[in-house]
Amino acid sequence: MRIRIEGTNAEVAYTISKLRAILPIGQISPITPVGRRPHTWRVFVRTAPKRARRWTA
Repeated sequence: MRIRIEGTNAEVAYTISKLRAILPIGQISPITPVGRRPHTWRVFVRTAPKRARRWTA
């Protein structure tokens, strides 16, 4: 799944840290400025497939 996050630098960092706690993150794109909006940044986050849990008997 691809998730787009837009906001200030602090908002983007906070959201990514919260996502890492919930979902396995596969890739984070470079943070790019949003045109015509001062102090606003955009980043794309790709989630990885679910981690397989090994079942022990």
